[in-house]
Amino acid sequence: SSSTSNPNSSITGSSSSSANKSSGFLLTCDAPMKQFIIHLNDQKIVDKKFIIEDLDATHLLIRGEVRDEIHRKVEEWMDANVYSTIERVGDNFDTS
Repeated sequence: SSSTSNPNSSITGSSSSSANKSSGFLLTCDAPMKQFIIHLNDQKIVDKKFIIEDLDATHLLIRGEVRDEIHRKVEEWMDANVYSTIERVGDNFDTS
């Protein structure tokens, strides 16, 4: 079992109305991606925070106007954290 994020996971969601009259977006993602998105939210100043409600392990209600920004940041994060296995032949080859 691996503790890494599924590289095929994606952000999906649908529009919703929140109690505070702003447009909301239901975001569905895996747990590691959700933690990254919460981290992004925590870096914002109070009036720029975008999470309206943390619903459960894989769902967040976010402000609709930040959907594109979050998608872009998640894509950058995933691109930076996808590794491929490269077999290197001869790294430990003793030439002495």
